[in-house]
Amino acid sequence: MALVDNDSRIGSLHAHDEKEPTHAIAITPGMRTNAIKSGVLAILSNFYGLSKECPYAFLEEFCRYCDIQPVPAGCTSEDYRLKAIPFVLKGDARVWLSRLPEGSIRTWADFRMIFLDRFFPASKTSGLRRLITEARQEYDEPLGQYWDRFQGLLQACPNHKMGEREIYSTFYGRLTVDSMNDLNLAAQGDFSKTPFSQVKSILERLIEAKRSYETSQGQYRRARRGPLFSRRRTREANELDGGHHSVSKDDGLEEEHVLVHET
Repeated sequence: MALVDNDSRIGSLHAHDEKEPTHAIAITPGMRTNAIKSGVLAILSNFYGLSKECPYAFLEEFCRYCDIQPVPAGCTSEDYRLKAIPFVLKGDARVWLSRLPEGSIRTWADFRMIFLDRFFPASKTSGLRRLITEARQEYDEPLGQYWDRFQGLLQACPNHKMGEREIYSTFYGRLTVDSMNDLNLAAQGDFSKTPFSQVKSILERLIEAKRSYETSQGQYRRARRGPLFSRRRTREANELDGGHHSVSKDDGLEEEHVLVHET
């Protein structure tokens, strides 16, 4: 029976490990034949694992760009993604990947699920979904502005799992009384009982009409207040100048013009 040599030198306990570093992503034959160009890596966005970053948006952009890259025969877009992804993970995200068990990721679906579980956990999804269901239109908030804000909440939580019917029902239920009345009028009845196939078009037409009206009203107010503001600026300049300003004939005409507009 062979004896194990335990008579090694003490310094060997502190020697560097000769093992090769492990990789969480299992190498596929397609990955071996594929080459990631440095120019591609320079364009791809990096992901650091920061709380302000959106993992869903990062993956969407990453996949969209990878999928248009040419790949050699025997290689798929999934092979390309798996080979490129380690190069764009930085900071905490790179550390996270390096600590995963060797060969634990064999497909892109594996990576996507593990990645989202780590950087977009269920607790974050629940919190963002609560913001959606509890959103409410402010009393002085235009309908179109509230719709944009509501859409932003949905985009911030891609995994909200709300169907279109639930989305529109939630939105309608949190409107002000005036906005509800406007939608009921546009639907020629109770908007909540309108066939779902018509709901989206009715809402879009009303929002477009209101935005057009608000834009025209804003332009009208600015045009009407322009001469009045001009006269006020002249008076303020006179006061700052100690009143040493002679009133010309043009000034009188301007004031008369303003008075006509004010009546």
